[in-house]
Amino acid sequence: MNSRIRTQNGSALFLALVLMAVAVPLVTATLSLASALSVDSTVKTRILKRQYANLGAMQYATYRLLYEDDYAGGMPEGGQDSYSVTLNDEEVFVTIFKLSDPPPEPTPPPADDSRRLSASKTVSPSDVLAGVDTNFTYTIEVQNRDDEEAGMNQVFDELPPNFSYVPGSTSGVITSDPTITGQKLKWNLSNLQLRLQPQESSTLRFSARATLPQGVYCNEAWADPGGGKTSTRKTARVISGSPANSLCPGKALLLTKTVDPDMAPANRRTTYTYTIIIEGIGTDTLQATAIRDLLPEGFLYVPGSTTGDITTTEPNVMMSQGRQRLDWSSPSNPIIPPGETRELVFRAEASVEAGYYWNEAWVDFSSLSDSVYTWPSAMVKVLGVFRSVVSAANATLSCELWVGLDSNYLTQCYFDQ
Repeated sequence: MNSRIRTQNGSALFLALVLMAVAVPLVTATLSLASALSVDSTVKTRILKRQYANLGAMQYATYRLLYEDDYAGGMPEGGQDSYSVTLNDEEVFVTIFKLSDPPPEPTPPPADDSRRLSASKTVSPSDVLAGVDTNFTYTIEVQNRDDEEAGMNQVFDELPPNFSYVPGSTSGVITSDPTITGQKLKWNLSNLQLRLQPQESSTLRFSARATLPQGVYCNEAWADPGGGKTSTRKTARVISGSPANSLCPGKALLLTKTVDPDMAPANRRTTYTYTIIIEGIGTDTLQATAIRDLLPEGFLYVPGSTTGDITTTEPNVMMSQGRQRLDWSSPSNPIIPPGETRELVFRAEASVEAGYYWNEAWVDFSSLSDSVYTWPSAMVKVLGVFRSVVSAANATLSCELWVGLDSNYLTQCYFDQ
């Protein structure tokens, strides 16, 4: 019996020793793996803390540049500022380099003396039932688009057919009724000796009544001095009933201009794509006879870049008012059918100081007495450039920030471990 017990105990001891021989390495390996994972997790946690600390410091640096009074403007161009902050128990060192100044306050672009005043027009309601007597409210806004004050002597409006002025309805800059000749209304403002400051607007409202057959009814307004060059063209559309289309009767168009990109860093060569868009919104076919574009100062046309469905021929390039002027005198595809759109696309390059850069375009048509003008538009904002470098231990974050008065763009951020 004792011998059996001793044998069993010996067998049990042997089995235990065997199990220990197998288990100890396994447990040791597991503990080593857990320790390694713990160390790896700790390292990763530390790295993440540093990265979050860097991100927080970068946000603070950005806040200072954008919102702290005189911080961005007070730093000399080519200068730098260094400081440290503590975030997540990490001390973060910050250095901000000012590569170029932000743009100053924007100033209005100078306008052609004959085009200082710009008129625009709206109507309410613009969608009515046919055959229902309706009162329409028209609003004419005239803006001084120049960088100097300008006088306004007269305002004109040509009502569509079937519309009649409502006596006593004029309000705004003047309250007197206009003189009426046919469908043309004229308000004489000369006794007011009105002077509009740069970019200032003046508004005139009036009412007209009409019981309209089904169709589209468009209105045109303009001001003096400037006459037809200040015209809204046929706009302020009223749609009565359910006509086949929404085209204004006769000659009507929209001319617009776009640029891409519309934001860029200062003193860095950038290529811009400009698009002149002509939209036929009238029932008559239009024929463009000449297109002119006046590039911003310091912008240069890229030879061979003209494309689009109006022409692909090269423009005549010359200097005018210290700016490059582009003239396409004979578009190869000048026809703009009713309801269709045509585009002229070209590129320009520039490396300029921070500021605001406007573009102007004109298009002449065979059936219109005055060229159609975009006014200064397609503006490019060239922004000041700052570089912020923040570092906590071995983690470093670098970002470039473009800074303007009302536009900011953060770009090119990257971590260095």
